[in-house]
Amino acid sequence: MHGKHGMQQEKNRYILLLSTWLRLNYCKAFFLLCLLFFANAHASESWQVESSRSLEQLLKSNPEVLQGVDESVILDFYRARKYKLLWSVEKGRLDRAYDLLYVLIRAGEEGLEPSDYHVDEIKKYWESTGVNETVQLELLLSSALYLYSNHVYAGRFKSSELDADWYIQNILPDSQRLFADVAGKSDIAQILKELLPKHSGYELLKDQLHDYLDIANRGGWKRFNWGPTLELGVQHKQVVQLRQRLQMSGDLVDDFFKGDHVYDRWLERAVVSFQKRHGLEADGRVGPQTRRYLNITVDEKIKQIRINMERWRWLPRKLRKKYLMVNMTGFELYLIENDSVLLTMPVIIGKSYRSTPTFSGLLSTMEYNPYWTIPKKIVHEDIIPHQQRDPSYMSKRSIRIFNGWTDAQEIDPKAVNWKELDIERFPYWLRQDPGPENALGRVKFLFSNPYAIYLHGTPDTYLFDRVVRTFSSGCIRVRDPVRLASYLLNDGSQQMEEEVLANIHLGTNQKLILPIAIPIYLVYWTAWVDQDGMMNFRDDIYGRDTLLNNAFGG
Repeated sequence: MHGKHGMQQEKNRYILLLSTWLRLNYCKAFFLLCLLFFANAHASESWQVESSRSLEQLLKSNPEVLQGVDESVILDFYRARKYKLLWSVEKGRLDRAYDLLYVLIRAGEEGLEPSDYHVDEIKKYWESTGVNETVQLELLLSSALYLYSNHVYAGRFKSSELDADWYIQNILPDSQRLFADVAGKSDIAQILKELLPKHSGYELLKDQLHDYLDIANRGGWKRFNWGPTLELGVQHKQVVQLRQRLQMSGDLVDDFFKGDHVYDRWLERAVVSFQKRHGLEADGRVGPQTRRYLNITVDEKIKQIRINMERWRWLPRKLRKKYLMVNMTGFELYLIENDSVLLTMPVIIGKSYRSTPTFSGLLSTMEYNPYWTIPKKIVHEDIIPHQQRDPSYMSKRSIRIFNGWTDAQEIDPKAVNWKELDIERFPYWLRQDPGPENALGRVKFLFSNPYAIYLHGTPDTYLFDRVVRTFSSGCIRVRDPVRLASYLLNDGSQQMEEEVLANIHLGTNQKLILPIAIPIYLVYWTAWVDQDGMMNFRDDIYGRDTLLNNAFGG
């Protein structure tokens, strides 16, 4: 018993010694860890102080390093945070820096140029650990964020500098708020995504840009040499090339006769699709004009898509729930609600020398059986020359002549010496009475704008059968004003159309306010995706792509 008791005492003594030794070593280990932690914290604090001081000195001594940006935004931002870096810590780049770099590298998907955002320079400094290099990277990333956000939000270029006839105003993003939001998040992918235009037209063009870039990466399509007109039933070696070309552009799908030299019905339908998408006469024959359009290179198509993505960025971020849009190069009017097209209608726009500008307004008034007070320019250039050649011209068209605007007195056209009239000092004004010959048709739609432009009908309905419809003096002629009026007044029903017609048949001039004023946008797209998902291209009828083309490297 005594022996067992002694052994237990010895065992307890060893356990006590071991636990004491472990406690002492644990304290030492903990002490060493604390020293290491505080040393690292001190080193990290020193790095932060040094990097902040370096950034402050650089911004104060050399603010021009922020090329192309509003210096005050960046300077105010860093001053408020005491020049603490936004994108880096001592160990490397923060997650938000990776998010930004990812977006900048892929800026080409938005029709932009990654090189505009210092991507190559950013990559050069990305792995650097030195304070000076990290500060250089800091300013490159902040400048890139500023430039990219402005470009993708409101346009890479100023609309006023590249399109003298674009009068739709957009606003730049709030850069100060953007930087504050970015500083408050470690993951900024969603913030960057919110900068993109939300218009479906922009998103559809973006998808098409991807497809056309893929075609370009595969070498594009071959050029068509001179040859005979290719049409139904013709056998020719170029038919095989035509099949390949139309397959690449998506016009010919599921071609079961790839190597066949015969121009069949399947191929004819594909040619018609191509012609419609390019605003050509859709006769299904490949003549000189269609050949010319088939030979437009894929690079030119890509540039045209990018130009029109830029125009979408020039538009306001929101276009209201319901609005009208006139696409001038497509000669179409659309009534859109909740991003769905309720009504499509052919239109006629201004002649090349009386082009219709790009602008927006609020359509609030319409008029049955309108009078037409003829603009002075049209009087000088059109009416007087016609009257000089034919003394009955004005009377046959129910055009009256008045002397003065206040207490105007009507004058007999025969009392005017039209042959010796001084056009520049023409003292009269002209007005056309309502009726079937009135140049404004039977309904007129007024919207706010300083250009005296409005929508109206026309007696010359045969002009709507033309493919290219540039016949007006700047205003927009609509093919079916009765139907448009029925939609603007109510729901476009048959009953509403009958009510509109009843008011027209009264023959009297009537003005009325619409129940709800509706925004209208007159836009100039030379590339867009239609309701059927087909990519459309049109000629630059007013020459407004030229400066943009040069800006995009043309």
